[in-house]
Amino acid sequence: MPKKFEFTAVLDHPAHDVHAALIDERYWRDRIAGSPTATVRIESPDGPGTLRVVVTERAEPADLPALVRGVVRGPMVLERSDDWGTLGADGATGVIVGGATGIPVDFRGTSRLQPTTEGTVLAMRGEVTVKIPVVGGRIEGLAAKMIRQIIEKDRAALAAWLTR
Repeated sequence: MPKKFEFTAVLDHPAHDVHAALIDERYWRDRIAGSPTATVRIESPDGPGTLRVVVTERAEPADLPALVRGVVRGPMVLERSDDWGTLGADGATGVIVGGATGIPVDFRGTSRLQPTTEGTVLAMRGEVTVKIPVVGGRIEGLAAKMIRQIIEKDRAALAAWLTR
């Protein structure tokens, strides 16, 4: 059964600057620089002002929560794809899609970057689905929490990038 997630962040930077960072290859390369197991592939499928980035990261079982360790055999590889459209007067829209090996989990969400008078609001909502009948709904909540942590890490990295 899918578990919904929702996350909103307020950034003290203009939407133009936030969007410029989100479609900047250097931002994404810097974003994964601290992870020895992460890789990134970057494309501009819809032309200037857009970006598709695919981030793949490997986690060893010892690094995972106990509930997940009990189900996963071997390393878990998480792959996510972020697609950002062009920035217009009312903001920009993004889509995040991902999944993992070692555990049948997938997630999908939409992001909305909206300018405000004080900066930018970045809102995301979506759902995560885990197909493991043995542990049922317990793991969906854990997966949603892990995705929220990834998104929060993204927000912190974005804020740091913008203030450098």
